[in-house]
Amino acid sequence: MTVVRYDSIRAAEQCLREAGGNGSASQTYEVLRAVERGFWRCLVYLALRHFAYALSCAFGIRRPFRVYAVRDEKGVVLCAPLHLGADGVWSVVAGDFVELDFVDFLYARRGLPELAKAFAAVMQRMRADGICSVTWRYLETGGVTSELLKCQPHETTETFANVRVSFAGGAERFDATLPRNARSVERLARNRLRREGRSVSFSFRSSAGLGEGLSGREPRRLLRECRRVYLVRQKRRYGHGGWLARLFFMHGCYISLSVPGGSSFVAVLRVDGRVAAYMEGYVNMARAALEVPRIAIDDHFARYSPGRLLIAEAARWLCANSRLRCIDLCRGDERYKLDLGGTLYETATVRVGTGGAK
Repeated sequence: MTVVRYDSIRAAEQCLREAGGNGSASQTYEVLRAVERGFWRCLVYLALRHFAYALSCAFGIRRPFRVYAVRDEKGVVLCAPLHLGADGVWSVVAGDFVELDFVDFLYARRGLPELAKAFAAVMQRMRADGICSVTWRYLETGGVTSELLKCQPHETTETFANVRVSFAGGAERFDATLPRNARSVERLARNRLRREGRSVSFSFRSSAGLGEGLSGREPRRLLRECRRVYLVRQKRRYGHGGWLARLFFMHGCYISLSVPGGSSFVAVLRVDGRVAAYMEGYVNMARAALEVPRIAIDDHFARYSPGRLLIAEAARWLCANSRLRCIDLCRGDERYKLDLGGTLYETATVRVGTGGAK
């Protein structure tokens, strides 16, 4: 096996596409490219926190991204996309910089022995390049990397609860397995909407061939409308209400940059023509899942449980129109996720030493 180093995500485009398209990637090439674009568009935001770091990146003194690709005679076996933070720590893209809920190496569909050999080769190359350690933030426990790390000294510093809603048995099975409380809440919400004469509609758009497309002027208007709902939620829940926060969440965050993109989607529930709830993220065919890092409701419609209705409608729509059988609601174990029959799984912050000098 040979290891090739690239000093930008753009330079590693072909390798990332090959690994992301044929492997069990938890993040696609489009997301990675959006991360890189987002970094440069966020230099002002970064400068307010880490001025010297942002300045050195802007003038090319420091290269914040690096990709290692491991190849054999069959093609790409592994891609390791890394990001150098202001603290000098190398992390798997994108980690805490863009709050991506899945971060991992990208693996081809190979047996564990081959992947272990590729993993050892890339760690050896990192060590030779002077990288003393690599950090995964939000690494899914039980995945390929977690298995490979069992044979290496590593440190887990923090764990996070995540929820996924699975509906492998189809729409009827999904409805049958919904918890009694979820069925009761949905029935109550729909009766209330009907009694008050409210109109309800659901729509699904994606760049991955599911539903209507995401290119053009109308989808851009839809995204702006939805993200205004998200900004209100951010302000009320976290206090992110300033102009800088609005600029970041609307134009700088990796989600806003990569949706629309080659694998993105937006699902919207409207009540009387207004966005009552929406979610956006990525269609991951390798995992047969929607990855949903961003979801929000308009509190004006909270009495109708629009978030629960949105997820239930999306699950039924996907059963009828795709082979996707999971909605991954990512970080957070909020009650509404579990009430829909969601199951918990963990991600963790993991750091592994390569043995290289700082």
